[in-house]
Amino acid sequence: MSSVLEINDLHVEFRLDADTVKPVNGVSLSVEAGETLAVVGESGSGKTATALSILRLHPTPPCHYTGGEILAGGRDLLKLPEREMRAIRGNEIAMVFQDPMTSLNPLKSVGAQIAESLRLHQGLSRSQARAQAVQALREVGIPNPEQRAGEYPHQFSGGMRQRVMIAIALACRPKVLIADEPTTALDVTVQAQIMELLAGLQERFGMAIVLITHDLGVVARCADRVLVMYGGRPVELAAVDEVFAAPRMPYTRALLRSMPRSDVPGGAPLDPIPGSPPNLFSPPGGCAFHPRCALALPECSSTVPPLTERAPGHSAACLLEGSL
Repeated sequence: MSSVLEINDLHVEFRLDADTVKPVNGVSLSVEAGETLAVVGESGSGKTATALSILRLHPTPPCHYTGGEILAGGRDLLKLPEREMRAIRGNEIAMVFQDPMTSLNPLKSVGAQIAESLRLHQGLSRSQARAQAVQALREVGIPNPEQRAGEYPHQFSGGMRQRVMIAIALACRPKVLIADEPTTALDVTVQAQIMELLAGLQERFGMAIVLITHDLGVVARCADRVLVMYGGRPVELAAVDEVFAAPRMPYTRALLRSMPRSDVPGGAPLDPIPGSPPNLFSPPGGCAFHPRCALALPECSSTVPPLTERAPGHSAACLLEGSL
């Protein structure tokens, strides 16, 4: 199958008054229709910066896209004029943001916010858009959607607000949905409901999902493939089962060992990753993970390992050989 979204060697930098920061440094990924690609890593690894770059949502300046390409529908999104990008955002590629309370407009009813994108992208009349908005709320499991379409974000619980965000994102039936930490700040039961909802809608509409998360439990349940990021770079890419069973990059192994285990009687002691993620204002030389890596070689401090295929469909950026 051909990819509905492909990123090749993307480089993004923020040019500030005193310094330049590079939150995305050589990211490549692809996702096919009906596939879920999870992008994982600690805070500051470049996950959200990559996601926002797909839709060119970074303010320019200070953001500059300095290299690579983002391909969708045969077009390089980095080369399109802003007018054409507005036609793509929310229509062909949609995004569910981290915090629904700050992403929703508190002064507009949720029905009006869904109808806005329908009128913009599909040219529907006000009444047609209203009817489609009610249907969108029904599809994401909002009870009594006819009434609730006229209510405002503060009248919804956190889980229901997240469902409204999903309804807005999917109203125009996008080919790609970017879900940026869609279960953050939700309790465990609601998290499971949201992920089941996304899986059901994906199966129904055949869209691709790029899932940005730090929750490896969600990844294990929902993803087909996993891209691990660290310090703005991709460090491992493989099918989800391969990543959990045979990680080939020490950072991936460290992430897995720091995850709570429910499959071990009595639980297992957590093994936190020592140190802190790299300072992007002054990143370390060589492999960005080497200051925290127990398996680091002397050359890791000076050599940046490329992401290379170590086994069919399994790539890693590490000077060590084999699984860990």
